Amino acid sequence: MKDYSKLNKQFIMIDMYDDPEDYEVQAGVAIPAEHAEAFIAEVERIAVEKFGGATFSELLDCDENDESMDASSKKNFSDQLGRVIAAAERIMREGR
Repeated sequence: MKDYSKLNKQFIMIDMYDDPEDYEVQAGVAIPAEHAEAFIAEVERIAVEKFGGATFSELLDCDENDESMDASSKKNFSDQLGRVIAAAERIMREGR
């Protein structure tokens, strides 16, 4: 039987760009905190190698014209923190 009390680090991925007022939770997971650093590194690796993404450090080093930031900003970046907290609360209520 799984000991859920050991799953003490939560990660949430949301898509807030299609409609900032009606963002969608894409994924939510909980893992033991001691695995958080390795988990994040693996997510970054998969995003870059499998899905053609870029890490933020790569964007800072190579995206001289801030094309990525411009694209994100155009999708309404305001009040992001409030939406993330609301998404986390919704996940906890709905279990997703």
